[in-house]
Amino acid sequence: MKYFKLGKYNISKYCLGTWSLGSDREKNISYGTISDSKVNKILEYSYNKGINFFDTANVYGDAEKKLGNFFSKTRDKVFIATKVGCVSFKKKLNFSKKIVKSQIYNSLKNLKSEYVDIVQLYNPNYKDRNLNYTIEYLDKLKSQKTISFIGISLAKPEDYIQLRKLYKFDTIQFNFNPLDQRAISKEFKNKINKDKIKIFARTILNFGIFTEKFLKKKDIQFYKDDHRYYWNEDQIMVWLKYIKKIKAYSKRPIENTCYRFCNSFNLDSLIIGATNRCHIIKAVEKKNYSKLSKDEIKFFKKVYGEYSTQRIFKPKIAMKSI
Repeated sequence: MKYFKLGKYNISKYCLGTWSLGSDREKNISYGTISDSKVNKILEYSYNKGINFFDTANVYGDAEKKLGNFFSKTRDKVFIATKVGCVSFKKKLNFSKKIVKSQIYNSLKNLKSEYVDIVQLYNPNYKDRNLNYTIEYLDKLKSQKTISFIGISLAKPEDYIQLRKLYKFDTIQFNFNPLDQRAISKEFKNKINKDKIKIFARTILNFGIFTEKFLKKKDIQFYKDDHRYYWNEDQIMVWLKYIKKIKAYSKRPIENTCYRFCNSFNLDSLIIGATNRCHIIKAVEKKNYSKLSKDEIKFFKKVYGEYSTQRIFKPKIAMKSI
């Protein structure tokens, strides 16, 4: 396992995202129901493979509680990032001081901890008047060492251009994969490099769609407790159409290609999802650390350009914050 430095901490290159590990269906629709015993096996295996970085949120059902229970005796051995501002995937974001204060309190309680390593603003709108008060409050908690770092988790990487004017954030998280290359824009890259902010990439396998399992399927269906059930079927078909072009060119398993793609850029951490140990095994394989060739990167950019003209991404049912 490779590691990067954030302050005095050595943090694993791979971060386990815990959205899929939350089982409270009233608060969280992710990838279906998962048992506590299975979650514990995933956490244990991840930790034993060298992963010490875990990404979570209040809104991920009971994922925070599961992390808190599992690492209650080894809290100082792991690095946990949570989020504020999203109270439900079906409601508008809320960065009022009251909500944020409540979410921080709940996170500390759930994690059985006196501190949180990173608190990230969840998809904030830079025009939101509450942000200044929220950032001021988080900065106060940072000075009190209740929070170690303050970051942002963005649906649109380009929003960072305006958000960086509000505060010098420590970390940024955004979507990144062969069919989501928005973060490669010249202006965005220049700001990121200038600010020396730590960069975390998520949706590397595009919510599990960019896998051999789905490329081989003729009929793709999901259960109602899987958030992908609410997606536009046409969008999924468009994704598969273009990711198959990338697979045909690379001539390797699509999972390996996606990880190599991300490792071809200056990303500090890759956030991976898992509903079983096999997902971890495949993610941390040594071959995934290799970079793509310049010709591959060039071809992938061309395919992304073609895909961008057909991008749909409108869910069957509105889910405001995903």
